[in-house]
Amino acid sequence: MITLHLYLARELLKTFALTAVALTLLLVMGGGVANIFKGEGLAADDMAKVFLFLTPVAITLILPVAALFAATITYGRAASDNEITACRAAGINIHRLLLSAGLLGLLVTLITYWAWNYMIPNLSRQIEELTKRDLPSIVVQQFQKAKPLIFGRHRIMATHCEIAKPADSATTDPYHTYLWLTGVSFVEMEDEEIMRFGTAEETVIEFDTSNNSPRISVNLEGVRLFDAGRRQYYDLASQSLPPFDIPLSMRRKTKFETLGNLLEYQTKPQLSPEVEDRLYGLTREMMTYYMYQYVVDQLREHGSFRLVGPTVQYDIYSKEGSQDPDDGRPLMRVVRVEETGPAGKLIYTSESATIELRSSLDRMHPNIQVELIGNAEIRNAAESAADRAVHKPKEPLKLVPFMDQEGLRHQAMAFDTTSLTNGEIPHGLPKRQTKQCEKFLEFLRKFKAEVQGEIHFRASYSITSMAVVLMGAILGIIVRGGQVLTAFGISCIPSLIVVLTSIVGRNLSDRPGMSVASLCVMWGGAAVIYMATGLIAMKFLKR
Repeated sequence: MITLHLYLARELLKTFALTAVALTLLLVMGGGVANIFKGEGLAADDMAKVFLFLTPVAITLILPVAALFAATITYGRAASDNEITACRAAGINIHRLLLSAGLLGLLVTLITYWAWNYMIPNLSRQIEELTKRDLPSIVVQQFQKAKPLIFGRHRIMATHCEIAKPADSATTDPYHTYLWLTGVSFVEMEDEEIMRFGTAEETVIEFDTSNNSPRISVNLEGVRLFDAGRRQYYDLASQSLPPFDIPLSMRRKTKFETLGNLLEYQTKPQLSPEVEDRLYGLTREMMTYYMYQYVVDQLREHGSFRLVGPTVQYDIYSKEGSQDPDDGRPLMRVVRVEETGPAGKLIYTSESATIELRSSLDRMHPNIQVELIGNAEIRNAAESAADRAVHKPKEPLKLVPFMDQEGLRHQAMAFDTTSLTNGEIPHGLPKRQTKQCEKFLEFLRKFKAEVQGEIHFRASYSITSMAVVLMGAILGIIVRGGQVLTAFGISCIPSLIVVLTSIVGRNLSDRPGMSVASLCVMWGGAAVIYMATGLIAMKFLKR
């Protein structure tokens, strides 16, 4: 039996290796796997690295098919050459000859399970890091192709773009790179309508890839713009746009996480990048609500409110401090601002003002932006002469850190996201914020079900490889001679059933209340394949 097993194993491995190499080359060179990891815009050497990463992924995907084909061909040829008949005549139990096929199936099962849970997630992470590092080059190529850079509500074009190098190379930060643009034109959209457009003499774009989602911020110099809504022209020395997250095609997703991470996310979902981003959005919504409510309450009670920054203090007065019924933002009319800073005291007046929360490089510490609109007047408090005042259509005040406002900081820190991930909605929230929390809890339930479905999908899909390979070997013996390819085609039907039940089961896990049904579908398909293999072996394969 040892001689027979070694003989069959040698033939199996030879056919298996040749088939795996051929299918891998076809899959990788054909670009089928490359569509999973979109790399458009990468440099030539980086694309070569991507394809090196994709090769083991392709091998993993075709291993079950290659093993099935090898088992069917090897055992079918043995039956065709009467080697199986000779074994029967020698009194050998034919079922014992399936040991080599079973071991090959077990090897494929282990490799597939390990690859799905560790190798593919790690390779996808490396491709993601490669894409993030090459973002400046991708943007440069985009400008060279005369394509605009979509930056939130802004569309930016440039006649010249190059990667800027820091003056001191010793302080180079690998997570922060810069682009220098000249001949810049930009358009700001709102609800598919052009609100502002203009030009800038030069622009610096900063890329920050230190977080899960890369972020860019833009600083425009020498700005001339036209506000279509107000029908006014502006001439600004500089204008900074808030940091913006770049949506990558290869962002971290549940299906690209390792098994260890998935098991951890089941008990601590807040550690997942997807849940973390949702919690940040909810925290940002609550910060905005606290800021609006603080301003409205202070204006109604005192007619003014104070904002404090590291080097500046603003006392803002308004004769009218009503509140927008839709989103709760303060509506300030006839505004007076007293700015106290190192250079002295300045007085600002305007017809109205807006207050917004602006992103910073540290997204958990946003800034507060107050902008004066409509005949803004600026003068030194020590000078009363009207001719010394500066008049502008609008004037943004200096950014003030949100966390520097003691009351707002305490409110933001009191918002407990841990209890929210445990399914508890904080009491006393307004209707809008309560709905946001309910939506988050709905997303969290779906995320947990998706994690559970992904874990069982990988296990059920991998474990059926052994049954499929055994099925191919059995059908190769039963359908002998020139019908070996027919046997291979028939044995592909169980593989199709495995794929369909696994995918359907994983998709069912995303639906509320269908987690049990999804597990039944995935593991039910695996059980059916094993039972079918055993029945065919016992009924049609004579001992």
